[in-house]
Formats: sequence, structure tokens, C-alpha cells
Amino acid sequence: MPVTSVVVEVIEGVNEDLLGRIARIPRVNVFGMKGQQIVTVIEGDNVRDVEDVVRTILEIEGVIGVYPVYSGDYE
Repeated sequence: MPVTSVVVEVIEGVNEDLLGRIARIPRVNVFGMKGQQIVTVIEGDNVRDVEDVVRTILEIEGVIGVYPVYSGDYE
């Protein structure tokens, strides 16, 4: 199972609403927000699942970018 930790950068002044939208995406675990960065972990059955989730996050208004920190495959 691929697991990828990412930092989601958001525009300044976003509220908890955006954090909640990201947290409700299937396969995403949100671990917190500091400034304009949200720390998340994305899990998938395969790499395609993780890529799809990243694309979904990038489509959310207020998101500037999604930056991987760590990626691994756990069986």
C-alpha cells in the first residue's frame, strides 16, 4: 500500500473550512495546520490512487500546491 506524506500549501487567510474539506477526502489523514501549510498523509491501494487524491486536492480553491515529503510502499 503506497503511503505519501504531503504538505498542502494554501493561500493566506484560509479558515478551518478548507482544512475540513481536505480532511473529508477519502484516503487523506490531516495531522494539522501551521501558517499556510497543512500536513497530511495520503494512503492508496496503488500509486494511481495517491495521484488521484493529489489532483483532487489541487482542484480545491485556495490550494497553492501539494508537496511530497515522504513516500513509501507498505505491504
